[in-house]
Amino acid sequence: MKILKKINKGLLLTIIVVAVLVIYLTNLEKQRESDKTDIRKACEDFIALTDEYVVLPEDMQTYTGEISKENREKIETQLKDILKTQMVDNDKAIEIQYKYLIDKLQSGYQTEGEVKTKNKRTITKISSYEFDGNQVTVELNTSLDTTYKYIDKYTRDKKERKDTNTYSGDEIILKKVDGKWKVVYSHLQFEVGNNYYNTYESELNPLVM
Repeated sequence: MKILKKINKGLLLTIIVVAVLVIYLTNLEKQRESDKTDIRKACEDFIALTDEYVVLPEDMQTYTGEISKENREKIETQLKDILKTQMVDNDKAIEIQYKYLIDKLQSGYQTEGEVKTKNKRTITKISSYEFDGNQVTVELNTSLDTTYKYIDKYTRDKKERKDTNTYSGDEIILKKVDGKWKVVYSHLQFEVGNNYYNTYESELNPLVM
């Protein structure tokens, strides 16, 4: 009888542990499903930020094929300040993102007679959310529309064109800080074969934890 009582107690304890674990995992899954709405919104907000800062404001756009030092300095200051509001409090993470966006901004204004006027990236699909504690990696498919105005070299008329590209494998990593999802790292492609972030892989890895 004593052995039977021990077996029954052990079985009961196992059932309780399993029940608690199931409840915990169920609640965790519900919380993550609930978080996905906020995570997607945070991704969309960050993408909108990148759209804004890889294009000069209209009053700074010229056909000279360059960005003036004064305008560049204004944009650089604004960009660093805005990144601090949407990213985690990590100087290295912010610096990597800052350098990347400034590089993309600069590349859009290097051709005389042509000026980038608009950048619009849209999430077409979220392939996956990979949770790891209070951090999540979001895999995205996106569509990118980039609009240019240019001077026709034959007629000298001002014309407009829009380039559209689609990308799979875009990635944004976010971390929940004080109840709010903030960006740790984003890899948003602007052209085929974009390997900028690979250059910073050794610096970036410690940030993703």
